[in-house]
Amino acid sequence: MGNSHLASKCHTREDSLNEPPVLGANGILARIPGQYVSAALSLLPPAASTLERHQEVEMDAGPAGRVRFFAEKMRARHHRHSHYFWSVYRAEPVSVKNPL
Repeated sequence: MGNSHLASKCHTREDSLNEPPVLGANGILARIPGQYVSAALSLLPPAASTLERHQEVEMDAGPAGRVRFFAEKMRARHHRHSHYFWSVYRAEPVSVKNPL
């Protein structure tokens, strides 16, 4: 018994292995330390009491500078119970306008 060695390939499209990844799909999210992403999520309203599915928050992310985080409302279900939470799916740098 156990998992087949081919099981990991059954969940992906056949041509997805040959396609190059989309550059910039996540912005700079992969380069931002987790404590800044967590701090951005804490600035959002509670997901259970919000009707909006997408939120944006802008904050200083340390070495990455000023960053805009994009979050999506998600739902985790276990039997009859649900829990709503925010999940950050994109981050992009905010350009600072020169006052001169």
